[in-house]
Amino acid sequence: MSGLRAEFFFDDEAGNWHFRVPALRIIGGGTFTRAEAESECLDAVSFALQGDPSEFHADADVVTLDVSVAPAA
Repeated sequence: MSGLRAEFFFDDEAGNWHFRVPALRIIGGGTFTRAEAESECLDAVSFALQGDPSEFHADADVVTLDVSVAPAA
């Protein structure tokens, strides 16, 4: 198991929550609550891990990995 760092911060000027996942170069947010930012972050990470089918190689040997995106305990 390996951990993936997600950072959450409140923008005082805009009055909302944002997030970033540096390892995946994901930045997002603009939500009213941190809980909403966390939910959007999980969705963004899950989407990023799905990949882009247009980049898949048809002749490659494929192994599917089970990956769970959830807050660590």
